[in-house]
Amino acid sequence: MNLIVAVDRKYGIGKDNGLLARVPADMKFFREKTMGKIIVMGSSTYMSFPKRPLPDRENLVLTSKPENYPEVTCFENIAELFAYIKDKHEDVFVCGGSTVYLQLLPYCEKAYVTHIDEEFEADVFFPNLDELENWEKTEESDVVETNGYNITFAVYENNDIREMN
Repeated sequence: MNLIVAVDRKYGIGKDNGLLARVPADMKFFREKTMGKIIVMGSSTYMSFPKRPLPDRENLVLTSKPENYPEVTCFENIAELFAYIKDKHEDVFVCGGSTVYLQLLPYCEKAYVTHIDEEFEADVFFPNLDELENWEKTEESDVVETNGYNITFAVYENNDIREMN
């Protein structure tokens, strides 16, 4: 399992249940990485998508109210999610929100992080992987300018992956 996230300088990821900014190069990166794959998210993230479910991906939602989302496969806890994905052959990408990231971060092998060189008024945050001892940055792109923002794409690897039980 992997995760994908866009963060600002303070690792902010969202405000008022939405993205911090429109960053076309990051949206393209997200599409390319997750197309044809399984994506896992919480209900707020799912509801924030302009088109639901996201096309050409298997959308899985962690929620305490699965009856509210009959159009996708839902799970009330990560044990149910793990039982479902353990025999899948597609890549799995965790794509938010903050609670789901925190729950699943220890089980992820890689984190694909878009760093936006900007400081927004975020109200939800992602852990700073540079400060976590078991995560190591293994790749980083050159700076890309998109929609007035300078961004870099980084890959972090988890050196202590927790087993999905």
